[in-house]
Amino acid sequence: MRVTRLIAGALAGLTTLTVIAGCAGEQLQALEPKLELRNAAKQLGEAKQAGFTIKINGSADDLVAAAKLDAGKSGDPADEITDEDAKVLRQLFNSSFTIAYDQAGDGVADDRGSISATVDGVTGTEVRYVDKTIFIKAPIAELATKFGASADEVKTLSDQAVGSLGGLDAFFDGKWVSIDSSKLGDLAETGAGVPAKDVEEQKLADELSASAENLLEGASIVRDENDDTHLVVTSSTAKAYAEVQRLAKAVDPTIAETLTSEPAPADKPIVLDLWVKDGKLTAAEINLLQFVDGATGRVALRLEVTTGAAIDAPQDATKIDVDAFLNSMKSPAGADTSANADLSEQDLKELEELLGEVTPAATS
Repeated sequence: MRVTRLIAGALAGLTTLTVIAGCAGEQLQALEPKLELRNAAKQLGEAKQAGFTIKINGSADDLVAAAKLDAGKSGDPADEITDEDAKVLRQLFNSSFTIAYDQAGDGVADDRGSISATVDGVTGTEVRYVDKTIFIKAPIAELATKFGASADEVKTLSDQAVGSLGGLDAFFDGKWVSIDSSKLGDLAETGAGVPAKDVEEQKLADELSASAENLLEGASIVRDENDDTHLVVTSSTAKAYAEVQRLAKAVDPTIAETLTSEPAPADKPIVLDLWVKDGKLTAAEINLLQFVDGATGRVALRLEVTTGAAIDAPQDATKIDVDAFLNSMKSPAGADTSANADLSEQDLKELEELLGEVTPAATS
């Protein structure tokens, strides 16, 4: 499936929405003359609690058509959009993510975060980061059924995993489990977890702030004459594409390599829609098809600002016994370690995929 350009467009759109909604208050204040937008940006930038729901709306048919149009440019039959590919694209319209933060105190040490997801209509997947502990729950059985796994397959994996990592029975039952974030690095060393990468948060914040300034510099901002809450920002596809490449290179060079493997889209106007109501930024939206040459219609990546709220630790979470698992992986000198492990390499891989790539930095 040839979706590199669509992914690049989505990243450019998501970057635009994120930097404006999350950390572009000062830039908007400096570049937008209208007092309403300045105040809304300033208020959002100073919020101690806030959330953002990311979804896709518009026409699923338009998205599939754009994907087929882009795939046809390669001339490679392997890039053809299959019925299964089209099904996945349509599922995006029934999915969403909500990211929230709670600056519980004055410093960053007690900051809290959460990510919740609706996956093709299945709700209940959530990750929270509170007091250096990661809390996770997901409707495993429903998700497995949604994506074609049988009940027997889920039970087999559950039985094998539960035998080696205490507390996973609750996870497979769709209940809250908790993991001490300091243990993630140790867990990763066994091959059963995800490395807790050191993310330079200040650098990331600075780069996002720079992206906001670069994207908005020189852009025109006008009010919709039919809707006083609607502001239309116009820039260019080339500028947005170049900025997402710059940001990707600064944050993760591997992402930048993927983006530069395809030529940039033709330069043309790009429109970003903002909604400000009662002095508050309530939504931002960008048409992803602007990044696909020749595409028509509308498929919008939409970010809605949600009401901030306290993020607390679930009271009924079952603790994942990482220490016990690590001990079970140890064996006396000269012993065959692989023979003592309860989980096979494939089991560990599947377990890792279920737990997902969750780090403290990603959720804080």
